[in-house]
Formats: sequence, structure tokens, C-alpha cells
Amino acid sequence: MCVESQNPRLALRPELAIPYNLAIDAGKLPVGARLRGGQAADWIIKISRYGLMNAPRVPLLACSIAVLAVALLPLPVSAGIKCWTNDEGVRECGNTVPPKYAQKAHRELTEEGITVSTTARARSKEELQSERAEAARLETIRMEEERRIRQREAKDRVLLSTFTTESELALAHEGQVAAIDIRINHTKRILDQLERSLEQLHTQAAKLERRGKSITPELESRIAKIEQKMQDSHTFIERRRRQKAEMDAQYSEDVARYRELKGIKTPN
Repeated sequence: MCVESQNPRLALRPELAIPYNLAIDAGKLPVGARLRGGQAADWIIKISRYGLMNAPRVPLLACSIAVLAVALLPLPVSAGIKCWTNDEGVRECGNTVPPKYAQKAHRELTEEGITVSTTARARSKEELQSERAEAARLETIRMEEERRIRQREAKDRVLLSTFTTESELALAHEGQVAAIDIRINHTKRILDQLERSLEQLHTQAAKLERRGKSITPELESRIAKIEQKMQDSHTFIERRRRQKAEMDAQYSEDVARYRELKGIKTPN
């Protein structure tokens, strides 16, 4: 609250004046003193409290405007202090960072030494390349994971749409395994025939050698062809056996996934 006065006023800003005798009475402000920044707010509070206790004679609206104007006064802003480390490892401070150290890490502090911002050093060309390479690697991993998820979802749809019960899934697996067993057994029979044929050719070659004759090119060619067919048959049988093992593993995985999708409890 303000008190009317005829005495000179103390100017805080051109557009604002405080009754000087009131300021002196309320806060014992020295004659001729000037108020700055936050001091004005402190003094206006003292003046307001004093005015409340001493018969106000100035309209309330005018007093309120004065208090609000002081409260809105901008506080003085101190220039930031920037600190960096020079080439000798010594910390230096100033109003601006020298161009020589602009790419290095530095901090901005208040006059009281409180850090208000930190600027990291600029990354080198090698570091930027490494970051780009790492980002590309992570993107590749992310894309592969998304591809795997899409593949799994598609497989789930096929699994559920193809088999209505777990027994159907088991029958399908048994049929696939049986088909492979048939091919393996058929190849084994062929292999037995080839072994008998090879044995006969070796017998012929042995007779020629006992007679002191050389093995004919035709006989050598027939022996080589049968040996190659036998090798191919062994390779075929081994490949089919690996296929069976993979199918068994896939079947176990499919059954577990099917039960999970259907909410079927795994039997003990």
C-alpha cells in the first residue's frame, strides 16, 4: 500500500517512482540511494508492509500498479563464463571460447561458478564413420528381426489353417518320414545290386591279370562308373538321413508352437 507524500521521489526507472520519504521511513533507505533489479522488489515489499500499518491515503489501484511494475522489472543477467582446456591441459575461462578450442568440450558457468550448459567436443571423422557403421549394423539387425517376425507370423497362419488338430499334424509328419524311408530303402537295394555288379567286374579283372593280360579300357570304364554310382548312392542316403533328423526337429518345434497357439497344455 502507498502513502501520499510531497517529498521528491526516488527513481527506479523512468516510468516508475517510489515515494522517497516512505522508502526512508519503511526501510531506513539512505538518502540519495538508488535501487536496482531485485533490490527494488525487496524495498517495495517493505514499503507495502509499512503502508498497510500507516493510514493509507493513495488509491489502492495506483498502489497495485506500482507493485506489479516493480515485480515485472527484468533482473540483471550476468554474461555467461565459458571454460575450456587448452593444449597444455590447463583450464582457461573467458567470455568466449577461442576459435582454436571451439571444437573441444567446454562449459558455461554463472559468476557463482554454477554450470548452466555443457558442450561436448566435436567428433572426429573416424568417430563419425564408426557411428555410421554402427548405425548401419543396428539397422541391419532390426530389419532381420522384422523379417524373422513376419516369417514366423506367416508360418503360424499356415500351421493353423492347414491342421485343425494335433493328430493331423502328427499324421502329416509320419507321412513325410515314411516317404523318405521309402527312398532310402530303394537306394539301398540299388546299392546292393551295384555292389554285386562291381564284385563281378573285379573278378573279371582278376582273371585277366592271372592270365597275364591287361584290363581292357572298357572294363575299367564299367568299374569306374559303378564305383561312382555307389558313391552317389551313399551320398543320397546320408543326405536323406539328415533330412529326416531335421524334419523330426521341425516337427517337435511345430507341435510345441501349435499347442501354444491353440492353448493346449503339454502332456507330462
